[in-house]
Amino acid sequence: MRKHSLGGNIGSLLHRCKKLEIALRRAGIPAVLACLPLSLLACEYALILRQKNANISRITRRIGRWQATVMELSCHEKTRAEFIDLDRQMRGDIEGACDSMRTLRDLCLEICSMFSEVGYDSGMLKRGCERFNATVNEACRLSQSLIDKVDAHDRRALALRQQEQAIAQAGEASAAAHAARAATEA
Repeated sequence: MRKHSLGGNIGSLLHRCKKLEIALRRAGIPAVLACLPLSLLACEYALILRQKNANISRITRRIGRWQATVMELSCHEKTRAEFIDLDRQMRGDIEGACDSMRTLRDLCLEICSMFSEVGYDSGMLKRGCERFNATVNEACRLSQSLIDKVDAHDRRALALRQQEQAIAQAGEASAAAHAARAATEA
């Protein structure tokens, strides 16, 4: 619901800026000056996209560090059998973050297309949208890779624990069999 109202608010602001541009042109103001409100709005939005892109890039780097940590945990003998995401809450959190980033990306693409709809074309805005889209796609790709690595680690940890349990049970069964044999021989 919020996405729709935000897009609608920005859309109505764009239409008002476009009407202002038309009114200014009719009043004899040069086209360069008449489109200034729309240009400033596009510039402001491009700067907002740049900041959002920087934030998601930081998240992407953090995800990369988490992947390295998971790989390191998987290599060490002591931590290979430890579970990372047994209750799968980490998976839910990561998937939720990706859903939020995708929703934000969709909203940003919608807003960029609104500029085109009112007849305003900005290379800076288009490049910002493309970079933002690529950054979100990369963050989501790395997030899925992290989920896959955590799942693989936890499956190996479960297999190791089951193997250890089977060995312990076999040892107990062997000891019980030896005790029973010793009791029957005595």
